Amino acid sequence: MTFLPVALLALAIGAFGLGTTETIVMGLLPQLSSGLHVTIAQAGMLVSGYAIGVTIASPLVAVLTNSLSRRDTLLLTMGIFIAGNACSAIAPGYWSLMTARVLTSFSHGTFYGAASIMAGKLVPPEKRAEALSLVYIGLTLAMILGVPLGTVVAQLTTWRMAFWLICGVGVVAWGTMWLWIPQDGKAGPTIRLYEQFRAMTQPLVVTMMLVSMCTSASMFTLFTYISPFLQIRTGLTTHVIDGVLLMIGGGLCLGNLLGGRLADWKMLPSCAGLMGAVAIVQLLLAPGSLHVWTCLVLLFLWGVFIYAPMAPLQSYVVACSGSAPNIAAVMNQSSFNFGNAIGAWAGGILVGTHWSYGSLPILSAGFAIVGFVLVLLAQYFDSRDRRPHTAGHADAEAPEHAASHS
Repeated sequence: MTFLPVALLALAIGAFGLGTTETIVMGLLPQLSSGLHVTIAQAGMLVSGYAIGVTIASPLVAVLTNSLSRRDTLLLTMGIFIAGNACSAIAPGYWSLMTARVLTSFSHGTFYGAASIMAGKLVPPEKRAEALSLVYIGLTLAMILGVPLGTVVAQLTTWRMAFWLICGVGVVAWGTMWLWIPQDGKAGPTIRLYEQFRAMTQPLVVTMMLVSMCTSASMFTLFTYISPFLQIRTGLTTHVIDGVLLMIGGGLCLGNLLGGRLADWKMLPSCAGLMGAVAIVQLLLAPGSLHVWTCLVLLFLWGVFIYAPMAPLQSYVVACSGSAPNIAAVMNQSSFNFGNAIGAWAGGILVGTHWSYGSLPILSAGFAIVGFVLVLLAQYFDSRDRRPHTAGHADAEAPEHAASHS
């Protein structure tokens, strides 16, 4: 069992690379805008392009790789990741960079789906939530270190060097996974598409995936445009914003730890509370962003509350999906990234109008409020599903015991 923490570290490195490439554009908006001769809103669409690629491609890639072992799936998707970031680094123009971002996105959902399930299989059942949190720490560190460091590198050199560094992270991740991830069987038994569709269309599963979408939309509405938001609303300089990004990343890391503990306590009530807290903080941020210290405190709290539900939502959707955990893990990643695309797109519309940056927190709060209502709906579906199951448990138990003795 001593090799297991090392194997989880390999998955965390891969998650760090994917998280950095997903969010790096947020810190590079000024450099991309000037270097590619496009507006800030157009540069922000590079986030939406990546997210839409994840949303559309992830289920298809998951089906195509279902006959592979999870180890091979992880290595294949990390290879796509390396190639995509190399293409991003050498992209001559805006649309070639957009194409490279979409190519990179093909690796995202399937990697996280395979990594989530692999992490659970590497440890005893009682350690699965902890193992998944370790993988997601890689994603959290992407927010804390990846985006600020990439932003600094781009400021000192060029935005292309940031993508080359991410490519290097991918090479390290591929090598460590090849060395440390154990061989396993294929990803799972072949399940008919109809059965997978039926498992994924349960009301509770659909509702929770919509919660995932709203959580990401709330986050990326503001986070995509955080650099110009802080420059224009709060009056911060570029170098100070690097420190603010680092502070927000610290909040995200704390949120990752908080979310796991709250989910182990009560998943749906804690998720509802977090979504409500996000909405309140965002509404306060609309006027608070005009004052430096108020803005910093609110942004730190926002980082804590917005990220706390992420890993528990992934785990809960997989648990609720029944016979289709593989496709559930991938589809929920698609939901997260569709939310990313919606948030970046909706925020881009605002910053291009007279409403400008001051309305971003209000729009973000709106997505969080929708998520709060959906969690309440999920609680209804969960209680409804539990009642017949509990009532029928005693009747089902006797035939099961009889079959075991026959």
